[in-house]
Order: sequence, then structure tokens, then C-alpha cells
Amino acid sequence: MQSLAREVERRMQRLAEASVSELYEDPFWFARYGEERARRFGSEDAVFHVRYLVQALEAKDAGVMERYARWLQGLLVPRGMSSRHIAAHFQGLQAALVREGLTQPPEALEYVRAAELALEWPEGAARAVHQALPQLVPQALAELSAREGPLTRGQEIRLGDEMLLQLSYLMDALGAQRPGLFVEHVRWYAGFWPHRDLRCSYRGLLEALEAALARDVTVSEVPRVTVATGLTALEKEQS
Repeated sequence: MQSLAREVERRMQRLAEASVSELYEDPFWFARYGEERARRFGSEDAVFHVRYLVQALEAKDAGVMERYARWLQGLLVPRGMSSRHIAAHFQGLQAALVREGLTQPPEALEYVRAAELALEWPEGAARAVHQALPQLVPQALAELSAREGPLTRGQEIRLGDEMLLQLSYLMDALGAQRPGLFVEHVRWYAGFWPHRDLRCSYRGLLEALEAALARDVTVSEVPRVTVATGLTALEKEQS
């Protein structure tokens, strides 16, 4: 394990750079934070991820990465990022480890995966939404199809990914017990929405999610009301 830690440490900069190499294909980052700031802080964060991985390998403790992930979540979610975005950073690091051949012993990959899983909210309304994701997204897509017309497979994939992102913001707001975070996100994202180049409006997508949440008996009323509050704020912004 020590030799793996040293090898990861030796390749720290290369791993960090590789882990974010595809991140900025998503226009979200430059629109939300500006290109210079997004690249600078993204690169710095990527190095920190590798440093914490080295510490976890030295300690032989996945908990180092899990605690780090939850700390990042508490820091970055109030700053406009979702847990899904943080998870994308960790997924990029996993891919970089594979490309560098640092997969045996498997602890490096396992510890980064543990960090990704630690971002899942463990209880309450946020947990209920997470557990309902396998049915919520298909239900919301069916709602959109009924309103907008049949969706192609490609449209379903892109819209499904977008719904997962919006639900990540919703779960973060619920998990942090700060529903206003979702409202703030909706206000900003409405202006960003044209960059997504999707066939429906942002309002239409949120309304489909609201309808899916209303139909799902496994979640409480709180998530639907939170989305409805976001829709009300959006209506006021656009009136």
C-alpha cells in the first residue's frame, strides 16, 4: 500500500490534470464561474483530491476520502455546485487512475469510489428522492413526452442526464435543510438553460419533475413543494 501511495504521489500532477481534462466540455463551468476561475480552482481542487487519496492510502483508510468528500459537499454546494458535479471530479480521477495503470492493488480506485458514494445524503427527504431516482426519471420523461411529443433515444438520454442534475440540486437543498438553495439555483439556471440546447423549456422540465414527484408515493410532499417554490420564483423572474 505504501508503494501505491508513493506512486500516486509521484504522478500527482499528471493524475490531477487528466482527471479534469474532459470536465470543461460541459459549458456549465465557464458560465457559472468564468473560464479563468473555473480552470484555476478546478486544477487546484484536482490536486487536493489526489493529495487526500495519498493520505488515505498511507493510512489504509477509505474514511479519509469519505470525510473529505462530505467536507467538499458542505463547502461547494452553497457556492452553486451540486453533488453530481463533485462526483464528476471523482469519476475523472478514477478514469485517470485507470489510464495510468494504478489499479492493482485496487485500493486507490476503491477509495475514490468511496468518496463518490459518500456524497449520497444518508437520510430524510433527500435520501428518499435518491432511492426513488430509478422511477422518478422515467416518470418525468414520460410526462415530458406526453406534453412535448415522442422523444428520440438521444433526447431521452440527454434529458435524463439533465433531470438527474436538477434532482441532485434538489437533494442537496433538502439534505442541507436549506430549500432556498434550490430556488437560488433555479434563478441562475434559467438564464443558463439555452446553452443546453434541449427541446423543452427549463420550466417544462421542472414541471415534469414536479409531476413525477407528486405521483411517487415513496417520497414526502417536501421535495415536490421545493420544486414548486422554484417554479414560482422562476415565474416571478420572468414576469
